[in-house]
Amino acid sequence: RAFEVMLVLWPHGAHKRPSLHVLHTEVPPLSARFALPWCLGTAGLFGPATAFAPVAAVVWTHQVRRQICRHSMSKRTAETLTSASTVAVREDDSMQGITVPHAEAPSTPRSLASAAVLAEAPNFEASEVQYMELRDAGKRLWEVTTAGKKLSDQILTRLQRSDMAGATSLQDSISNLPSFESALGASIWADAEQRVQLCCAKGVSTFLETFITCLCFQSFLQRGVLTAEVPGRWLVGAQDYDDELYLLGVIGAVREMERYAVNRGQDLDLRSVRVCLGVAESLEEVLMQFSFRNSDLRTRFDGVKYCVKRLQSLAYEIDLAHQRAAVTARTAKVPEVEGATAPAGIIPVIDLQFIAGIKMRYDLFDEGREQVMKQSRDVIKNAKNAIYALQRGDYKRADALLVSCAKDATDVHSRIISGYPRLRSGSFSNAMEEFVEALAYRAFRQDKRLLSMTQMQEAATIPFALSLPEYLGGVMDLTGEVGRLAIRSASHGRSARQDVEQCLACVD
Repeated sequence: RAFEVMLVLWPHGAHKRPSLHVLHTEVPPLSARFALPWCLGTAGLFGPATAFAPVAAVVWTHQVRRQICRHSMSKRTAETLTSASTVAVREDDSMQGITVPHAEAPSTPRSLASAAVLAEAPNFEASEVQYMELRDAGKRLWEVTTAGKKLSDQILTRLQRSDMAGATSLQDSISNLPSFESALGASIWADAEQRVQLCCAKGVSTFLETFITCLCFQSFLQRGVLTAEVPGRWLVGAQDYDDELYLLGVIGAVREMERYAVNRGQDLDLRSVRVCLGVAESLEEVLMQFSFRNSDLRTRFDGVKYCVKRLQSLAYEIDLAHQRAAVTARTAKVPEVEGATAPAGIIPVIDLQFIAGIKMRYDLFDEGREQVMKQSRDVIKNAKNAIYALQRGDYKRADALLVSCAKDATDVHSRIISGYPRLRSGSFSNAMEEFVEALAYRAFRQDKRLLSMTQMQEAATIPFALSLPEYLGGVMDLTGEVGRLAIRSASHGRSARQDVEQCLACVD
């Protein structure tokens, strides 16, 4: 009674291959007229399924219908199979009904607009060379700071485990790393503003903060003194930047002290916990003398306050444990826990004179920062107004505003930024980008030329050098103003075709 049918289904389209299905079932003796329809119904493709699950992914087309009719299937049966398969395809095939056009190759891309329509266009080769030099120097510096940060994290782990020898060995490894000066190169290191910008961008802050934390925590464990001295080779040379990183590192050392106190608390070492508490309270009092703005220092200072509270709670709980032990033993003697002995002599845990010098420099830096932000807003405002004047064709007013921009920028740079290179980035750098954009737009609008970095420096009439990011940022912002000029010129019709072509050549 075993019956086997090999069913071949041809999908629609010559590029598709037919699918082969083998049906196994038990059937009564049937004539050839009804054998194929019965097997299809048994497989679940038509009528109730009497043997097993339906065959998956079967697509019925008119071609299949014709093949069925050739086997003497009734027309009604074939139409039923075709309609049922059409509904299944509509439900299962999400691409049904989508018309895709025939492939057709597009036209070739538009060639670069000829720079001949401009009076002068730079090739930016000098800027590219400078950019590559800064990129390579930044890559070398990043390698140093990444390795130093990894070693510093390992030092903190060794110190928490009382492995002083291992910590000292890792510090020697840090000393063998190239210094910041050797990583950046003599030429870049000599430029204080470029040096600070690269250090801020290439992980120096993260590395130095962790490294100073190691030095301060190790000094506390060995001598009970929190304020450690930082080797000169790991200083950036910008006093405000070094001071801020030092304060962040000292605060990080207090967090490590908290971890140390918790570990000592497991042995009920009340003396060590109280020593950590005294150091944390002293640092909190010292930092309260600062007027921190909304920055990382402010956030970390808030962490010191929570650290003091946790140490107070820890000391209280250990003291209670000692009292309970004394009552249980019927004695008032508190068991001594073996620990480090206090250093001989009277040494303050925090060098107050050193911290006072940091505070004085920090206040001056914060005051200068406020002045830079205010005068930078004036430069941005005048530069934008100069661009608006150039859009209207008012060259006289634009020139007067550009002169005012140069005067304000020179004043703020000579008085403040020359002493605090870190203030070059941020508000002042944004103002210089806007100034460069106004100068570039003036040169294009009046003389139909693009200025190179050397020409831009001459047009700015400022005594300090423009940085490469400021120049490139201003030139790239120029494309927006040129695009607006092209749209306005196009409103004049075909007579403005040359002006639009010049705008296109400028952007290209």
